[in-house]
Amino acid sequence: MSCDENNAHIEKMKLSMFNVIERVEDGILIYNTNSGGILKLNKKYEEKYNALARNEEMDDKELKDALIEGGMIIEETKGNEVEKLLLENKIVRFSGNSIGLTIAPTMACNFRCPYCYEKGKEYVTMNKDTIEKIKEYIRNLKERYKLIDIVWYGGEPLLAFDIIKELMEEVYKNFERKNVSASAITNGYLLSKDIVLEMKKLNINDIQVTIDGPPEIHNERRRLPSGADTFFVILNNLKEALEAYPELKVAVRINVDKTNINRIDEIEGHLKEFGLLNKISPYISPVTNNNENCVDGHCFNVQEFALEEINFMKKNLDNGMSLINVPDKKVGMCSAVSYNSWVIDAKGDFYKCWEGIGEFSENVGNIFQERLDINKNLLKWLSYSIEDDEECMKCPYLPVCMGGCPNYRVSNKKKNCHPIKENANQIVRLIYGMSRQKAENNA
Repeated sequence: MSCDENNAHIEKMKLSMFNVIERVEDGILIYNTNSGGILKLNKKYEEKYNALARNEEMDDKELKDALIEGGMIIEETKGNEVEKLLLENKIVRFSGNSIGLTIAPTMACNFRCPYCYEKGKEYVTMNKDTIEKIKEYIRNLKERYKLIDIVWYGGEPLLAFDIIKELMEEVYKNFERKNVSASAITNGYLLSKDIVLEMKKLNINDIQVTIDGPPEIHNERRRLPSGADTFFVILNNLKEALEAYPELKVAVRINVDKTNINRIDEIEGHLKEFGLLNKISPYISPVTNNNENCVDGHCFNVQEFALEEINFMKKNLDNGMSLINVPDKKVGMCSAVSYNSWVIDAKGDFYKCWEGIGEFSENVGNIFQERLDINKNLLKWLSYSIEDDEECMKCPYLPVCMGGCPNYRVSNKKKNCHPIKENANQIVRLIYGMSRQKAENNA
């Protein structure tokens, strides 16, 4: 074989199995779920793309280069895309110089949400012995890891902010500040200016707060024992927090089911009233069946939620908020199935999944053990695999879904697919419309 023939063989291209096609008025949009790239082809280039699907040679270098850059075509000799993705998955899950810790300094909470999956668990707060043992654990981590990511969880973590501060200071004694990332999941009720300024010093620069509907619904679902308002307290706290700490990233999760989905506009109206709408990142999330919350068919299935997600994106677009994007590649699946990620509760028990926290039967060890042994629970998570799921192995959405939530699959013996499987085409079309509008405005 000559050099030219050999090069021609090496560069023979094929379509990626992860391409999703959406037809528009003057051509097609190609979205590759592996690269996250979106490419618009007019009818002329569409025909050339279709020729490649018929195993014909592509003679247009400009088009070829664009498709390669977007991951829409790959060299035939580069191997099976799914096998490469699964290899990436193993590498991410079981190697690297980064450690992720989700720490609950307390399991206590100032709210009494009726649906909370921590209902019935011990509402303990870390004692001094546990705090000192976690400090020792952090000191030992610096020998193996360069990067550390900490999520403060609970309960309501801000109830134990003194513990957060003490442990964060220990982290900075052992890791360079540039190599530390920290965030918190909080109900927002205790987010005072003093705490926010301390968070700024500790570089806790990312928080998630949940809203469950307009005021009367939110105050019923995310309520204080007294039944007093929490909705407006939270919004006012967020307003003052962003004034004191403008760099703070705030994600507002709006839990939705069929009883409150039609009142999203009211929530956004209140966010606008507090000057928050363009300073935060709101998103909707379906209420799940923790503690058997889904009664009378109130919860959405995947198809139903996918439609509501598109409607939410369109509303945000109408409000001048460009919160439309395709989901990131999720090659690592979830921290629960990664060796370099752990959940630690207030008693020092280790878990793999957030939803197991506080359930003693789900723990994989304790901070007072000399080392974590491979036990039944740990094996359940670290041996997790979707390779035998033929539907997933053939699915063009595999890179962004990776079989869905591992905990759902383990607990329910079935999978819950990502909404992108149902609404990818609409999302891609919205993104294309935004790009056209931007181009027209800049013309």
